[in-house]
Amino acid sequence: MWLAVKALLLRWLLRQTVGGLFSLLLVVALPLAGVLKVIGLPILIVLGVISLPLLIVLAVIGLPILLVVGAVSLVTAVVGGVLAAGLAAAKIVIPIVLVVWLATWLFKRFRRPKPSDSPGTEPAT
Repeated sequence: MWLAVKALLLRWLLRQTVGGLFSLLLVVALPLAGVLKVIGLPILIVLGVISLPLLIVLAVIGLPILLVVGAVSLVTAVVGGVLAAGLAAAKIVIPIVLVVWLATWLFKRFRRPKPSDSPGTEPAT
């Protein structure tokens, strides 16, 4: 009897924890994977476009393969770092620009003109 209770409790616990973990993984990681796919593939394409011609040129020149791979990986790492920093900066700058743009648009739209600002109405003297 005690073994059956422990088995049922273990089954319930595994269902709750693994199921909860799996659902959290689907809820959080699936959209994140989609965003990374959209952003990551162009970055990989840029790195490939830069790295492959450099690899071919250095290999054709006749440099040792270790030197070629080292130089290409160094250039790829630098370009990847610059792309990552630029993407991080874009994530910070774009929301700030959008908020400022929205605020200026709202202030211009809801600002009430002064009577002296409107054309054609001059104060009587």
